[in-house]
Amino acid sequence: MVKKGASDIHFKAGSPPILRIYGDIVKLKMPPISPQALTSLAFTFLNETKRRNFRSFTELDTTYTIPNEARFRVNIYRQKGTFAIAMRHIPLKLPPMEQLRIPEVAKRFAMEPRGLVIITGVTGSGKSTTLASMINYINTHKRAHIITIEDPVEFVHEDIKSVINQREVGTDTPSFLDALRAAMRENPDIIMVGEMRDPETIATVLRASETGHLVLSTFHTTDAKETITSIVSYFPPHQQQQIRAQLAANLKGIISQRLIKRRDGMGRVLAAEVLVATQTIRACIMDPTRIDEIPDHIAQGTSEYGMQTFDQAVMRLYKEGLISYESALANATSPSDFERAVQFGG
Repeated sequence: MVKKGASDIHFKAGSPPILRIYGDIVKLKMPPISPQALTSLAFTFLNETKRRNFRSFTELDTTYTIPNEARFRVNIYRQKGTFAIAMRHIPLKLPPMEQLRIPEVAKRFAMEPRGLVIITGVTGSGKSTTLASMINYINTHKRAHIITIEDPVEFVHEDIKSVINQREVGTDTPSFLDALRAAMRENPDIIMVGEMRDPETIATVLRASETGHLVLSTFHTTDAKETITSIVSYFPPHQQQQIRAQLAANLKGIISQRLIKRRDGMGRVLAAEVLVATQTIRACIMDPTRIDEIPDHIAQGTSEYGMQTFDQAVMRLYKEGLISYESALANATSPSDFERAVQFGG
C-alpha cells in the first residue's frame, strides 16, 4: 500500500485486497481473503481490551503502526455477517504546508489567540492532514499547551515549542464531549477536536472558543455557507439565534477542501475555499436572510483578506496546469460560470 502510494486499503471476505490510489479503486492480483483470515487480521490491530470485546462490537476505530515505516487509521466493521477492514495511510512526517498547498491563511488562523477555526470537506478530503499541519505550525512557532481529542489519534506530535497532549476517544476518554468538558479544566491554550458530531459537542466547542481558547475542529460539509447553515440547523429553532450570535462572535475562519486528480496522474492536489470572518461575514451569519451573500463576499475578499471561493481555487490550479479542464469543470461549484471565465480569460 505504502509503496504504491495508496491512500487506503480495504479487506473484504471473498475478495482480494483493494487499494485506493489517487481516488481510484484498484483490486490487487492476489487470492480472495477468507473470513477466517480476515478475523485473524483484525485481531492483529487490537489491544487486549478490544480483543475481549471483539465479538460484541459492530464497528471499531483504532490505529496500527509499522515502526519507522508507516502509521494507519483502522476501521473494523461488519458486513453480511463477516468482518471487513478499511485502513487509511497516515504519513509519519508531515510535508510543509506549502508542499500540501494548504492556503497561507491557515498559518494566520493557527496563530490566533482565541476563537474557532473549522476545516470542512467530505471523507478523504485531507481535513485531518490540514489540522495536523496547523498543530505542527503552532508547535514550531509558539509556546502553548495543546490538547487534541481524536477518534483515533492519527498524526503523533512530539513537543517542540509547545506541550501537546493527545487524547483518544475510547481509550483515554469515553467521548468527544467528555474530553472537551474536561479540557476546560486542563489549562489548554489550544484545543483540537477531531470532529463535531452532535449538538452537545458543537455547543461545548462554541463555549470553549468564547472562553479564551483557540479551538480547531472539522465538520462534514462541502463549503463555508453550508457549514454555517448546518451548524445552526443542529439546534431547535428557539436556540438558533443564540448559536448564530456565538458563531458570529467567535468564528475566525473556515477552510473547505476538495482533492482533485492531478493532470500528470501523480496523485491529487488540494483545492480549498477560504472564508475569513470579517465584519461583513459576521453580519451575514447573524442574519439568516443574508446567508446566500457569503459566496459573493468570499469572492470579493481575495486580495484584502486571503479569501477564495472553490471556483477561484480551481481556476488557479487549472491555470497552473496542475489539473485538466475536465477535472476543473467537474469540481467547479458553478461549471457554467467556470466555462465562461475560461472563455473570457477570467
